[in-house]
Parts: sequence; structure tokens; C-alpha cells
Amino acid sequence: MALVGCGSAAEPTPHPGQVLVETKYSICHSIVQVDNARYSREIWDTTINIMVMAGLQITDEQKASVIDYLAIRDSQ
Repeated sequence: MALVGCGSAAEPTPHPGQVLVETKYSICHSIVQVDNARYSREIWDTTINIMVMAGLQITDEQKASVIDYLAIRDSQ
């Protein structure tokens, strides 16, 4: 007789950009607002540049990660 495990699979590791969206952007915007926005990579880049001018503290590496995450998410 074989024993079969019924444990659930581990949750996939979230994209680093998703974590940043959930932490940095939720300070000024609801996650629903970000989820409802479906932009191209170029529009996200412009949008985040505007946020930086308004005071968002984010490194270039973090910005690239956020844009990658949002562009991938929005292309699906």
C-alpha cells in the first residue's frame, strides 16, 4: 500500500516587484487602484517617475523591478 501525502503545495514566491507595490505604493494608493490600472511598460515608467517627483522613495533597481512586475501582470 502506498501512502499519498495530501499536503497543499507551497505558495509561489511573489515577484519582488509585487512586494514593492504592496508595501511602497499602498502608502498613497489602495491596492485595488493599482490592480485596476492596466498600463504599458512605458506608461508605468512615466507614472512611477511622477510618483518619484511627488516624494516616492525608490531606487532605480526597485523601480525596474516594479515596472517588470506590472508590465508582466498587465500583459496577461
